[in-house]
Amino acid sequence: MQERHESALLIVRNAFDHDSRVLRAAHTLQSLGFETTVLAVFSWTERRQLTDHDGIQVRRIGPTSRLAWFVYSHVSTLAPISAKAARSAPHKLSLEPVKRLVRPFMRWVSTLVYYGQGVREVRRLAPELVHCNDYNTVWIGLAAKWLCGSRVLYDSHELWPDRNGRPEPRWWLLLCERFFVRHVDAVITASPGYSAEMERRYGIPLPPAVCNVPDLTTAERASLPPERADGTSGRVAVYVGGLLTNRGLEQSIRAIAKVPGATVRIVGPSAPAYRARLDALIEAEGVGDQVEIVPPVPPSDVVRTLADSDVGLCLIQPACLSYVLTMPNKLYEYTLAGLPVLGSDFPVIGQFVRERGIGLTVDPEDIDAIAAALRELLDPVRNAEFRAATASAAAEIDWNQEESKLIEVYRELLPAGRAA
Repeated sequence: MQERHESALLIVRNAFDHDSRVLRAAHTLQSLGFETTVLAVFSWTERRQLTDHDGIQVRRIGPTSRLAWFVYSHVSTLAPISAKAARSAPHKLSLEPVKRLVRPFMRWVSTLVYYGQGVREVRRLAPELVHCNDYNTVWIGLAAKWLCGSRVLYDSHELWPDRNGRPEPRWWLLLCERFFVRHVDAVITASPGYSAEMERRYGIPLPPAVCNVPDLTTAERASLPPERADGTSGRVAVYVGGLLTNRGLEQSIRAIAKVPGATVRIVGPSAPAYRARLDALIEAEGVGDQVEIVPPVPPSDVVRTLADSDVGLCLIQPACLSYVLTMPNKLYEYTLAGLPVLGSDFPVIGQFVRERGIGLTVDPEDIDAIAAALRELLDPVRNAEFRAATASAAAEIDWNQEESKLIEVYRELLPAGRAA
């Protein structure tokens, strides 16, 4: 009889192409001896149903027929309208009012289809452990629990009922999440602020916060902070992450116009329509020679990519409670790269920056304050002072500390010996 290894399934409703948190969790499960699979979804850039990532099988579900893709392309806010078309051919957007009416209905339909496909996958795989990444995967995880006896972990990457651009009724999300946290087997979050809010909101024990610390090798850590490729100091402020509204990109572009000789470098993926909005703003502000937008890099290359910059930008806007309480990956990435940080004066971000003396915090909506802080951080003397503090802080940042919390949760979920 063939030996059967314990199996684990990580569920995430993205294409699993730039999600470093899910990748780290998958590697952790793999190191514990689990046969690990990631259940992701198709996207415009990734339509392969089955791929392999460092021995981790990735299965994708979603639209499969031409009709399904046609419907999705006409109702999705992520439909691939080119940046050029969005700028120069507004008639292509003439159906937008109709799409806005149809989208809520189609969103519910696509969600139900997604859940149906996900439930079929968990019934087929029957994993011992299911790691649900964010609210929008938990119904599938609970189906695995009820149908297959799986143990389920809910990993809250953000406060889903209070997230940026939330289209669903908040009361419904709160009601479902209250149900989730009482029926899954464990809960973790990505920020101490989220953990405290979920404890207060739902009356549950304080969930462990497993923060998004990059997983660097010993050799990589020994070479940190990396030196600039040209061996000089400069005046480059960098943003790394998804190009999305309320991430402070518009404010950074407006502020850099007030800092002569400085540059903003924006690194990350974007939807074409939003990229077109940024391009239009850059043109309107007359800062085409001060703003550089470059494609995303693999998670393993992010810290090294930041080496040619001088300041890290974390100007999250107070658009929602999830943003106000966030502890974003980029804070750790900037620190490990040796960059002083300009951050939003929020409870978690602000505390991280101020306690370590690694930069400045500002009102992220105040363009003049952002510009003044940039001038100070880019001053060679002040930049060197902040870099010294950043180097000390970087020595304390270690994924192994966060991973140990995650491993403890995994081991508590399964009977003794099954996750040893």
